[in-house]
Amino acid sequence: MHIQKRKDSYRIMVSAGFDDGVRKFRTATFKPPKGLTPRQEQKAVTEFAESFERKVRGGITINYTNMTFRRFCNDLYYKNHINLLKPKTASGYKIVIEKRLMPYFGDMLIKNITPLDIRGWLSSLDRRDGRNEELSRNTSGSWFRTLSAILGKAYEWEIIDENPCKRIKSPAKSHSDVNALQLEDVQKIITKLPKYHDQRARMFILLVLNTGIREGEAAGLEWQDIDYDKHLISITRTSQYIPGTGMIESTPKSVSSVRSIPISNKLIAELKKYKRWQDKEIAKLGEFYQGKTGEEARLFTTWEGAPVFDSTFRSWLNKFLAWCGVPHVSVHGLRHTFASILIANGTDPRTAAALLGQSSPSLVMNVYANPQNEAKKRAIDNLDSIYDPQKKKKKKSAE
Repeated sequence: MHIQKRKDSYRIMVSAGFDDGVRKFRTATFKPPKGLTPRQEQKAVTEFAESFERKVRGGITINYTNMTFRRFCNDLYYKNHINLLKPKTASGYKIVIEKRLMPYFGDMLIKNITPLDIRGWLSSLDRRDGRNEELSRNTSGSWFRTLSAILGKAYEWEIIDENPCKRIKSPAKSHSDVNALQLEDVQKIITKLPKYHDQRARMFILLVLNTGIREGEAAGLEWQDIDYDKHLISITRTSQYIPGTGMIESTPKSVSSVRSIPISNKLIAELKKYKRWQDKEIAKLGEFYQGKTGEEARLFTTWEGAPVFDSTFRSWLNKFLAWCGVPHVSVHGLRHTFASILIANGTDPRTAAALLGQSSPSLVMNVYANPQNEAKKRAIDNLDSIYDPQKKKKKKSAE
């Protein structure tokens, strides 16, 4: 192995054996990150050179020299990684890869993709849904992170020398796209829900506002998951639509998503009432009912008993909100609403994370803590009493 310094980079040359009696060499260029001390730079060069030599000795460099991004995804990434992910996550990755990454990077040699190429791709991104709006940074950021995950695997498997995405600042990841309702809106919903005509929509909305469960978790709920005696709902499965596959049943999003959520007496009473209504509907259909019955029956199905799509929940919610006259939110917005009201009323982050099925309390505070007007008003009232000691004394004497 030979290492030669060239201005701000290094050229590494490694013997790759003989071909018809002639020695063959493989070369690579390494440019150390800026800001390293001479000792740190030497260590980084040595580690890169040794890794490169291992690849050459194993034939990896020779085999993968002409590997395109498309071939890497089809031959390696899909087979060795993406199919190990949750079906919904894998499906989302494949859609981004096929529709947004392949058209731009597909025919490029994966080892030659540069930060400039990635910047050019980011600049070229546009909407394709017919809406006259700019593409949100949340969306482009999500696609960028997918690309980074793919190139990160290529680096981990020693097919490329570095992940070029690491040299680019990711598009800002904000959470403004998801809105939460204010407490007064929720109170209006709770007041008007009993008058709404669609029993399934009523129960779904009430359930999410009281538990914060995800769409897929609600779709997978069965009556056996509800413990009336212990006042608990157990989240143990999800039901989701996968494009090209159809409806599938799977485990929840992560280990922390498998959880039990306490429920109130009032919600239990509503669930029992809904169960009686559902049993009557199933009896009316008789042999035409397609779903399971009894404790294995799903809480939410089509009229014939088939699993519901994500879009069904959204349709139920959109129609109800329009009828109710409160601001529009997504189904995930109801989950945000549940979380923000918990936090605004003093629930500690760890408990809120456990209820939501999130592993990180800090993530819950950063993502789900949408300001509630009532909490802001309470904070200012408390501040007023701190600024005015006499007012604080009057308040105590009145109590």
